Amino acid sequence: MRGDLESKWSGAAAAAHYSRRRFRTARAAARDPRLVAELLRDHGARPGGLYLDAPCGAARLAAVLRERGELVSLDANRSMLETARAAGQAAGLVEGSVLALPFADASFDVVVCCRLLHHLRERAELERAVRELVRVSRGLVLASFWDSASWPALRVRLGLKADEGPRGRVAASRAVLAALFAAAGAPVVEFRAVMRFVSQQTFLVAERRERAP
Repeated sequence: MRGDLESKWSGAAAAAHYSRRRFRTARAAARDPRLVAELLRDHGARPGGLYLDAPCGAARLAAVLRERGELVSLDANRSMLETARAAGQAAGLVEGSVLALPFADASFDVVVCCRLLHHLRERAELERAVRELVRVSRGLVLASFWDSASWPALRVRLGLKADEGPRGRVAASRAVLAALFAAAGAPVVEFRAVMRFVSQQTFLVAERRERAP
């Protein structure tokens, strides 16, 4: 993440928020890891593969991903990486931006991007992030986003809930995400939410396919 987005999540305060307050209940902390584990299992992610968690945040997904293979964790916030180190990941920590991933094409069997895309309010940034996630994968991409068809997003459109403004989070449609991933070379094969229409947080699974010559 760079520029305004990078500054939004810079410093130790953001790491403390995510590691101690944002997901402080056991139920909240387990929700995303459980969904990621289910999607990896259901889509045949092979054990022993190389996984990228970008951005890794406070390492909430590290345990699930390390169970399946070797893990590389990337974040623009150095304090987030220190949190990942404290959580037991001694190697594979990289400081960098999802908008310009410092890896070669097709470096990872699975790329996971959790709780980033709904921070990208500009279409150009969203497209760039999707292209980068697909570029470095040679198999699956798992990414979460806020579904514009959910009840919380509808409340914003109806004026029953305030929009978060130019630095806040924003929902996107499944159709838009499907088009962006298909254009990048990884068609979406599934969308999955905790509860469709009720839960705003939704995961997609995209599968990298070779481009025609």
